[in-house]
Amino acid sequence: MSDNLLAGYNLKERRNIIENHWCDFTESAIRPAQDQISQAISQSWQRSALSLNKKVTHAPSIAKTRIREEWQMSPLSIAARQEQDNMMQLAREGELVAAIADPSGCMLWSHASRHMRSRAESVNFQEGGRWDEQSIGTNAIGLAKKLRSPVTVFSSEHYQSFLHDWVCYAAPIIHPQSGECVGILDMSTTWKKHTALGQAAVTQLACNIARNLPEVSPRAELEIRALGQAQVVFRGQNLQLSKRQLEILCLLALNPQGLKLEAFHAALYGDAPISSSTLKAELSHLRHLLDGQVGSRPYRLMMPVWCDFIQVWQALHEQNVNEAFRLYQGPLMAQSESPELEEWRHCIEAVMGKLLNSCNEPELLMQQLCAKTSGNEMVRERLVELIS
Repeated sequence: MSDNLLAGYNLKERRNIIENHWCDFTESAIRPAQDQISQAISQSWQRSALSLNKKVTHAPSIAKTRIREEWQMSPLSIAARQEQDNMMQLAREGELVAAIADPSGCMLWSHASRHMRSRAESVNFQEGGRWDEQSIGTNAIGLAKKLRSPVTVFSSEHYQSFLHDWVCYAAPIIHPQSGECVGILDMSTTWKKHTALGQAAVTQLACNIARNLPEVSPRAELEIRALGQAQVVFRGQNLQLSKRQLEILCLLALNPQGLKLEAFHAALYGDAPISSSTLKAELSHLRHLLDGQVGSRPYRLMMPVWCDFIQVWQALHEQNVNEAFRLYQGPLMAQSESPELEEWRHCIEAVMGKLLNSCNEPELLMQQLCAKTSGNEMVRERLVELIS
């Protein structure tokens, strides 16, 4: 939100300034002034303009029966239970509506005060409502999902005009062990009741819920996610790696039999004029980070490993549509120029494309579209084909 940028104005003046920028953008595609509208909101407006071709009056929804089942079975429900009384009390006293969404932005639970109940129901801000950015444009749940950080969306910062009377505070619920976003907490009210304390309260509640989450059993000693947003977990702890180190790790995972230095150099650098000693140094550093679990002659991983790109390839080979869609979050290391990783990336994209072209289930495609933060173009194109 543009709180800091418009700190010298009262709430009504802020609302009017933002409304003017919103009108200029939606009617004439004029980008807002950077000294009055935050970059996060401006970029979200631009994404919303590309993904939404018409104005709507409420959020789309998923069947409530299915949502209730998902909520009851979710570890998030258990973790949130200890904070729900507190959230409901805050909602009543602060004339708010409290809500928890899953990682895709679909609302699983909500509790509204009298002040907000009819407002929430009228826009489907309740169980089953889809509040990802692709479905409803700029909003706090969708933006917190996209940025993986706490956000406030005030009045006309919402892309859809029917939300301009709202102010919404949201924060991602990040699992402290895996670093995974398991949900989003949101508390909303009318714009006249906006207070900076709202965001602080939601952020703290999200942290409290995260601390109550059950521990995650690792799939393997080393877990690698490189489809879309990269993440490496070693013995239950997030490992911060450079792009080159991640490329090396992926190549080691793809070649469990091991690679000799010359073959490794070709797979990683191709014809680039980079010395073998540079690769040796990179491998030595990675070996240190992995507690010595990288062997040599040939170079190989000496521990169990789980990789999303290998799992998605197996799912594609077995024509397991649901599993492939669940695992695929975007291209394999999209910026990598490693010849072997480029080949794997092209193969996965080609087979995913064939799978999408043969998929005739709009609901399945919509779920995939809502769940991902990248790699959406193929899904969106196929969905348009089915519903047009």
